[in-house]
Amino acid sequence: MPFITLPIYEGVGITLIVIASALVGARCFVNYQAAHGKLSAHDYLSLVGLTFLIITYAVNDVIIRTVSNPVLDLPLLFRLAIIIIILVQGTLWFTKAPILFLYLKLFGVNRWLRYISWATLLVAGLVYVAGLIYTLVNCPTDKITLERYQTCAHANTLTGVFSGFVSVVVDAIIFVLPIPVIFALQLETSKKIGLSVAFLSGILGIAASIVALYYKYQALSGDGTQLIAPIFFFTIEAFVAIAVGCAPAIRSFWRRYITKAPSSQPGSAYPGSGYSHRLSSRTKHSKISRNAAVSDWERSDEHIVGDAPRRGPSESSRKALVDAPSP
Repeated sequence: MPFITLPIYEGVGITLIVIASALVGARCFVNYQAAHGKLSAHDYLSLVGLTFLIITYAVNDVIIRTVSNPVLDLPLLFRLAIIIIILVQGTLWFTKAPILFLYLKLFGVNRWLRYISWATLLVAGLVYVAGLIYTLVNCPTDKITLERYQTCAHANTLTGVFSGFVSVVVDAIIFVLPIPVIFALQLETSKKIGLSVAFLSGILGIAASIVALYYKYQALSGDGTQLIAPIFFFTIEAFVAIAVGCAPAIRSFWRRYITKAPSSQPGSAYPGSGYSHRLSSRTKHSKISRNAAVSDWERSDEHIVGDAPRRGPSESSRKALVDAPSP
């Protein structure tokens, strides 16, 4: 792939990692502040996903440099092939899982959404593990030859193709899943559009996954050394997944700390309090009105922290909410 060189890979990759680190940092900061010093499972998963992305990028850089040498270091390539398949499969799961866990937290009251989210997480995880096992079986290290390395590299690439296909399906589910819930909420049209944009940025994930899958498929016809293009677009795919997962919290960060928009919303049940109903599994047995106040959703996904009360908050809770200083 002549237009993608090692300097381009390193320059773009480092830039994306810096941006991803800033996005995850802003996400965790906003959610930590909103949840009074706590992070949720999807926040921790985003940190793990970022860690996988950084390590995978570094190992891929070593792989590109190694296959670029005139004399191949076969023992090193075998070790790298085993290491990278573990990292790639982990990166795929841990960069996309936070989005689905966020859906479970915000919209988990919908039974169908819970089932689809958990099924997606489970099936994707099983496919990634199966691909990992398949690659390890085809990469024996007892006798290292060029032919065995090419067999190992082909198995690695084939696993990448299957995992890439599953990744496209997962991104499509992430894109579609929140749409019915968002448009069922009793919000102003402008707020529905804003919330949709925050979540539907997942269409970028679909595009990135499709491009990465295309170059993985092209690499199947190679000899195990044409790796820079699929590696390059895989890095972009993982970055986009992290960015999409951070989108709601980044919008909150922008409003609260950059533009300093007021937190009170017209028609909110408790102006300036940051209170809103939580659409969670704890309320699955209670009937939630379509007219329930869902305020301050744009501030942060972690601002939806309180259980949705059946008759409103208690007097002490109301007083604490009203007296609490607006951020």
